[in-house]
Amino acid sequence: MLRVMRRAPFAGWGELNIMAKNTKPLDVVEQTPKLAGKEVGAVVQALNVLRALSATSVPVGVTAVARVAGVNPSTTLNILRTLVGQRMVAFDSASKTYRLDYGLLELSRSLLNKSHVSLLSNDLKQITTQFDATATVWQIEGDRILLLDRAVSDSGIHIQFPVASRMPVYGGALGRIVAALSNPPLATLESAFVRIRWNTPISFERYLKEVELARQKGFAIDSNLMIRSVTSVASAITDQNGVPRLGVTTHTFLGQLSPESLEQMGQELKAMCERARRALFGDPTG
Repeated sequence: MLRVMRRAPFAGWGELNIMAKNTKPLDVVEQTPKLAGKEVGAVVQALNVLRALSATSVPVGVTAVARVAGVNPSTTLNILRTLVGQRMVAFDSASKTYRLDYGLLELSRSLLNKSHVSLLSNDLKQITTQFDATATVWQIEGDRILLLDRAVSDSGIHIQFPVASRMPVYGGALGRIVAALSNPPLATLESAFVRIRWNTPISFERYLKEVELARQKGFAIDSNLMIRSVTSVASAITDQNGVPRLGVTTHTFLGQLSPESLEQMGQELKAMCERARRALFGDPTG
């Protein structure tokens, strides 16, 4: 078995694995017996606080959380501070509000959007086989994206990413198409851009040109800029309002495919994402 472990060029990624055919990491799951007994009040209150946050689509303050959770405000505040420390909840110091954070997604990664990933599985399998590539499916939320699942070809050597890996939302090939589709204010995009850790640094001016190119094509390409020795092609699935919700990226070794093949793969990703958009979200509003 060939396994080359390589540190990725951005924070929070973990490790990038390059593995031979028919090899995969060993998952060890320990079964914990169900124990009968009295419920732990603090745990119940914490879960009620999380449920209260999940019931709203906007960040909310302590008082609103306490009211919905049925927990007194001082206890709610202590629970929220603990959950922030554990990355289950995010706190906005400017507005003094709280929202659910990515730690919950990491905790439940085995359950993440299985229906969405299953919907894409046949198309992903066809693309990975045709181009001998690795495909990854990402959840797009806030300033980060989270890896939900991946697919690989049945032959050769492929690139493998750990599920629940995270990266900046505007980084790499997927970041360019997300920026193109979401069209954030220029100042917001530049502020996010300077915090991205590129393998090969590029100028913001070049980045903007490539975002515009992604807007025109419906997909983006990154070669050796975000991840060393890897070429990535990405497109995104938007909701009814045109907001990108899921991203699909393919990864091959640098130089493995011709420019023409990369363009073809981009067009196929774009078409796949459009089919998935109609299935998941329906026709655009308005």
